[in-house]
Parts: sequence; structure tokens; C-alpha cells
Amino acid sequence: MLWTSRNIRIVSGVAVALLASASSSRLMATPYVRAQVAAYDQNTGFNVQDSGQIAGPLAFVESGPFVDFGSSFHAKAYAQFNPLSGPSLGAYSTVDNTYPLYQAFTPANAWWDDTFTVTGTPGTQVTFNVGMQLHDALSAIKYPGYPDNLGAQAVADLSGIGVFAGLSIHDDASLPAANTTVWNVVTYNVGTILEMGGYLSTDATAQGGTATADAFSTARFAIDILTPGGGYTAESGMVFPTSFIVPEPSTFVMLGLGIASFFGYRLRKRFA
Repeated sequence: MLWTSRNIRIVSGVAVALLASASSSRLMATPYVRAQVAAYDQNTGFNVQDSGQIAGPLAFVESGPFVDFGSSFHAKAYAQFNPLSGPSLGAYSTVDNTYPLYQAFTPANAWWDDTFTVTGTPGTQVTFNVGMQLHDALSAIKYPGYPDNLGAQAVADLSGIGVFAGLSIHDDASLPAANTTVWNVVTYNVGTILEMGGYLSTDATAQGGTATADAFSTARFAIDILTPGGGYTAESGMVFPTSFIVPEPSTFVMLGLGIASFFGYRLRKRFA
């Protein structure tokens, strides 16, 4: 099918509904990560690979690459908890189809879910700036004379029970490669228990063309505490980053030179 804005809204709505359903049935449950993929055309089985819910720190699954009637299709996804950098999700879908009778699909999905407790002085409130970042590259090229049934999309969501309305990023192949960040400021009473979950999906489909949705590096999440003395504890033990700023390579070079100079000085002083 063609990936129109309406298709994207439908897929996103289903994703949020599934995530909210999972959260509502798992309030106060153990943190988990999960990845699920499929790579298939109308002549093959679905080739589903599902990690199931894992209590962390990593879920990874891959379907394919498969070849059928001149079509190749491949999907992979991961979800992970990192105690120092928080959760991250990656998904990758690609298809190259030169056989117009069969349409190929490569849905990839990844989730994380965690329970948070707002901490601070009893009887007060804590304000957070909650963020999500998605980096992706999407492409879809129809081969001349073939049907127009092709497309690529990436969808990332952050939502949960007791949490703000949610953050969403939706991209499709009509847009340039994205490095998109969204933020939302929220306030909660100290002692509030929140279950929050992140979701990422990609899909590439083609019926006489090639399409790729690459969001494998990656969807990330951040929580910045705006209230002095306030904070949170995550059941997983994770500490979320407060921003998505990545140090420039020159920063690491200068750090390395500084460390080398320090140890050189110590050695010279020792043997002087």
C-alpha cells in the first residue's frame, strides 16, 4: 500500500493503543524490553521473530535476509536498558523487490517499559523536562513500469499510565533524513508512581521497487529534573540522560591529550 499521512496516523494510533494497553495491564510490573520483527512477501510465511518481554538489559531479534522471486527483505530491532545512559531503541527495515506480483513487507518494532517514583520533599511537586530523540534515514524508489505500492516509515512514541499525553515523532520517505528531538514539561506530586514506556517501529514495503527505513541508531529518551531537590527512582535502576548533546570528537581528543600530559608529568616528576 502507499504510505500516506493517513496510513502513518493509523499505524501510530495502533502503536500508542497497544502501548497504553500493555501499560494498563502491567502497572507496577517489572521493567522490560522487547523486540519483534517480520520479513515476508505475499508468497511466504510471516517469518516472525519475537524476543518476548525480557527483564533487561537487552532484547534483539532479526528476520532475514530472505530472498523470494527476485525480492529480498530483511528486518531487525533491539531494545536495551543502560544504567548510565537510559533506554534506547533501534529498528531497521529494508526490501528490494523486482517481482511485481508479490508485495514485500518488513515491520520491525521495539519497546521498553519502566516504573518510576517521583522523589523529593513530601507534600511538594517536582517538574521534569521529558524528551525523545529519533535519528532515521528513509528512502523509497519505484522501478520504472512497476506499481506504486512502496514506502518507508519510522514512528517513535513515549507514553504511559499517569504520564502526560505523550511524545510522538512520525517520519516517512517523503521527508529528508531526520534527527528530531521533542520535549514536554510535566509536573507531579512527590510520591507519584508512573509507568512510562517507549516504542519504535519501522516498516519498508515495495512491489517493484526498493525501500529502506533505518532507525537502528536510534531512538533515545531523556529526563531533566527542573526542581532543585527533586528527582525520581526507576525500578530498573536506570539514570536517564538530561540532554541529547553528544561531545564533539575534538572534545575527546583534548581529553585524551590532557590525560596523556598529566601522566607524562607524573612520570617525569617521579624519575627526576
